[in-house]
Amino acid sequence: MSWSTDELLGKAKLYAERANNEDFESALFGFWMSLCIELLGRAALAKIHPVLLADPSQEGNIHYSFGINPKANPKSVAAKAVFARCSVFIEDFTDQMSGHCLLLADRRNKELHSGEAAFEGIENSTWLPQTYEVFSVLLNHMGLSFEDFLGKQHAKVAEGMLKDRHEHLLKEVKERISSAKKAFDKIDGDAKSERTEKAKEVVQSWVKAGTLREAIDCPSCGFKGALSGESLNRGPIKIDEDDGTIVREVRALPNAFRCAVCALKLDGYQELLHAGMGKAFVTMEEEDPIEFFGIVPEEHVDIDKLIREYHEDEYNNE
Repeated sequence: MSWSTDELLGKAKLYAERANNEDFESALFGFWMSLCIELLGRAALAKIHPVLLADPSQEGNIHYSFGINPKANPKSVAAKAVFARCSVFIEDFTDQMSGHCLLLADRRNKELHSGEAAFEGIENSTWLPQTYEVFSVLLNHMGLSFEDFLGKQHAKVAEGMLKDRHEHLLKEVKERISSAKKAFDKIDGDAKSERTEKAKEVVQSWVKAGTLREAIDCPSCGFKGALSGESLNRGPIKIDEDDGTIVREVRALPNAFRCAVCALKLDGYQELLHAGMGKAFVTMEEEDPIEFFGIVPEEHVDIDKLIREYHEDEYNNE
């Protein structure tokens, strides 16, 4: 078994070639692409370190990633873990991309392990542009281009499809922002003031209710809206010596925006990027000391004693 970046990448290229040798609308095109995208994800992780492909349930798998042959055959992680790790370790690989990859993997599994013809009758327009977006991020991570991976002819097709997708998204986002603004402008003065005041409270409470959230200006009405994101990376912990609070800086990639004033909704990093809201933001996250330090309360507290004392106090207060 090989977890070499070059060999995984070579196999991914082979499957891409097999896909492109099929009719563009055929089920086999989709099938080979579903195999290709997983191997490309594995190659991208292996470039960071092969240990990211090792199934952690057995130490031998981890040893193998460092060049030590285990007694049993080494086992790598499943596709779900591959894409989850890509979203953690590869910048610009979003949770939305991970979800798309899992849909392709699910179709592939149904094709191989059931009687279902999982790739029949599915329009390429519903999945191929997103697939090329994933390719773009993974290839960029490895310092490669579409032409390096797909060849000159097919690279033009992929780049053209991505360009069309981005132009379509840009147009759609602009129209949505414009529609929300027009609808808000039609509201009379008193109702508008009442709505903006209520929206302030809604946004503030929503932002305070969780991490990876912040309030930013809405591109439609200009009032504060709520932006949420997914974690890109976390900084080192900081401990407040006065109250013992453990906090760390979290860098987040935007993935959703909601405005309680004009009702504008944007979903996914690409939509936010086209709305000029794609910049990563930083928040502070508080850690639970018990979880962070792995403290087991039962090892430090006599539970039976606490129960006895509780009942004694209850008895004495009667």
